[in-house]
Amino acid sequence: MVSLVDSLSAPRDQDQFARQSLPLLSDILSCDTLTYHEVWLASGTIHHLRLHRVGSCPPPPGTRFHARLTLAPDPGFRAVLTFSRSTRAFSDVEHDVLSLLRDPLTSALARSREHTDPAAATDGDGGGTVTLTGREREVVALVARGRTNVAIAHELAVSPRTVAKHLEHIYRKLEVAGRAAAVARVLR
Repeated sequence: MVSLVDSLSAPRDQDQFARQSLPLLSDILSCDTLTYHEVWLASGTIHHLRLHRVGSCPPPPGTRFHARLTLAPDPGFRAVLTFSRSTRAFSDVEHDVLSLLRDPLTSALARSREHTDPAAATDGDGGGTVTLTGREREVVALVARGRTNVAIAHELAVSPRTVAKHLEHIYRKLEVAGRAAAVARVLR
């Protein structure tokens, strides 16, 4: 497990995170198929990547045993890893291993998302991208869900004034005048 965590210490981007982690995870937790789903909550976009073990063929439907691990590096994004096999159920120890890996994998995924944000906004002339901090992306994701500054402050454990300051920075970076424009800009 230590080698897995070490190898994921600096993924350059989100795609690299999935491609690096799936083979290593399937070695730690024996499975026929390992599926990685990414879900962007604000837009409803889903992306998945599936790894089949060499020499394994998909078992008939209804005979699989599953173990799942959900990673939530920020409020607007989820990654779900689903381990599947046909031979035997996953043991309590195997579920405990997944629980132990949740925090380091979530941290590695968060770092990889800092390098590539699938919802990055293009700048005003369409030539580049605007980089929002992780906290600013959290705030925009919550705004996209219709939350007020007070509700966002409560969820992020900060003051409403701090949320207002984050929004000011977001508006300035995105060159927009308000909440709706900021959300529209990030989601396009």
